[in-house]
Amino acid sequence: MMATDKYNIRILLVEDEPFIRSTIRRLLRSLTESEIREAGDGTEALEVLRDGFRPDVIFCDVQMAPMDGITLLRAIRRDPDPVLAATRVIVLTVNADIGVVQKFSGLGIRGYLLKPVSRKQLGDHIAAAIRAAGSVSGRAANGSRTLHA
Repeated sequence: MMATDKYNIRILLVEDEPFIRSTIRRLLRSLTESEIREAGDGTEALEVLRDGFRPDVIFCDVQMAPMDGITLLRAIRRDPDPVLAATRVIVLTVNADIGVVQKFSGLGIRGYLLKPVSRKQLGDHIAAAIRAAGSVSGRAANGSRTLHA
């Protein structure tokens, strides 16, 4: 993603710590002109998804209660809606333990970020998600790009 590009995508941010969620939201807004929905844990995230929100990317914390990130990701992957089941998920974690990451990799994550995350790391992961979709098309009048899933 070039510094002047601002992508217009749908993002679900799932993070239980309000300060971290606020910080990541601010960073995402500096990178994108996206619709960003938030949830404080997996249960709230499932409610957002069941209400029909279909994000292009989900940034998901690992350790949350009452529903953690692994349980949320399993529920997403089992969903009967193929669009939701195939949603790109990027894991947010403070744990650099490869075992934690391996638990998620079997569930089809598209990457992981160690917290605290930087603007550049978020930008790189958004750009990779867009490249993986392979269907960035056109430019809006304001110069933003729209991702079509």
